[in-house]
Amino acid sequence: MDLHGALVSSPGMGHAVPIIELGKRLLTHHGFDRVTVFLVTTDISRSKSQLGLSMSETPGLVIEFISLEVPEQDLTGSVLNKLATMMRMALPEIRSAVMELEPRPTVLVADLMGIEALAVARDLEVTRKFVLVTTSAWFLALTVYMASLDKGTLYKLVSSREPLLIPGCSPVQLDPVQDPSSIQDLTECLRMGTEILAVNGVFVNTWHELECEVIGSFLDPEKLGRAMGGVPIYPVGPLIRPVEPGLKHEVLDWLEQQPEESVVFVSFGSGGSLTSDQTTELAWGLELSRQRFVWVVRPPAEDDPSASMFNTTKNQATKTDFLPDGFLERTEKTGLVVRTWAPQEEILAHRSTGAFVSHCGWNSILESVANGVPMIAWPLHSEQKMNAWMVSEEWKIAVRATGQGTVRREEIAEMLRRVMEEEEGKEMRKNVQNLKNTAQESLMRTESKNLQI
Repeated sequence: MDLHGALVSSPGMGHAVPIIELGKRLLTHHGFDRVTVFLVTTDISRSKSQLGLSMSETPGLVIEFISLEVPEQDLTGSVLNKLATMMRMALPEIRSAVMELEPRPTVLVADLMGIEALAVARDLEVTRKFVLVTTSAWFLALTVYMASLDKGTLYKLVSSREPLLIPGCSPVQLDPVQDPSSIQDLTECLRMGTEILAVNGVFVNTWHELECEVIGSFLDPEKLGRAMGGVPIYPVGPLIRPVEPGLKHEVLDWLEQQPEESVVFVSFGSGGSLTSDQTTELAWGLELSRQRFVWVVRPPAEDDPSASMFNTTKNQATKTDFLPDGFLERTEKTGLVVRTWAPQEEILAHRSTGAFVSHCGWNSILESVANGVPMIAWPLHSEQKMNAWMVSEEWKIAVRATGQGTVRREEIAEMLRRVMEEEEGKEMRKNVQNLKNTAQESLMRTESKNLQI
């Protein structure tokens, strides 16, 4: 029987890229004859331009976009809550699109943030259902473990402000449940953790050497293996967009003129936003550090760090009048400001790039690791705080801000110098190079391993 997979991604490049790369992997190494990828998006043209080489033709791979128009007032609360709302709204179109496929898919895969789409598999009697976790195995551990606790116990643990002790994993410091956004996040995490227990397997965009203790806990029937109830997990990472050879872009032309490992790349993902005050402090920090830099800027957003992810108008920086007066003129010889978007994978792969100021989205972390680039960790929302802790405290490949609220210019300049000039930065480069080597080894192992689908 032909193997035909239908893969469904929730909005966001951090979800779309890995699910497309998983589709390619299933076709080239795991016996699938056809894979149809459905990408839910609010802006098809923007998604196509950001996907770049991921959109290149692969025999048997079909990519279809499900356009979703959502009034801004209908999206409230946390990022997780917004994504869940969007996926619920998109379900009728996803169902219709899957029903039209010929032959009917034998396997359906939904990314973790789009786990709502598994309802389509149940409705259409697609018997093999899988989830792709587009973030860390540690976040998967959090969702599954919380779902294994009764709600009273869980809310008591969170209210106590004590770290949540997950078997075989580093503890997780959760925000207090008095915060409405934290309650929404907890509710969505519990829902995801429960849904996971009804699938045939979980793909995770990670690899053993990157998260060996967490994966070991999932494999141990006395630890997280018990919470999984026998559902297997498959570390299949890194699933990242390949570098596009010969790509032409003004940033790459500028990087060609810079010394090796001399440039700091500053980008907060495809949807991250800073406040006006923080944007000003970051500009001054870059200037005070005297480091070369490429900065992808977006208009400030005062009340929502994920504003540009859900609102295209807030993503477009047609002007830069929100930057400090004279900043562009004073830094024109050492820095390059790019409006809205730049080819991140190609920049991180460039010999001139020496550090990455990142929001710590999982996709960005994996791209940084795959290219051997140390980081300045600057989380904005969701599980990014967990990711920032991991890269700075556990892997020792990043520095991160010490306080809460607005990070001031002096601290920003100091963090940049630590990574670019000091011994600490040299040690981070050594550590991230070691992880880069394990990523390459993992790819070779994953390609030769037969997944039980």
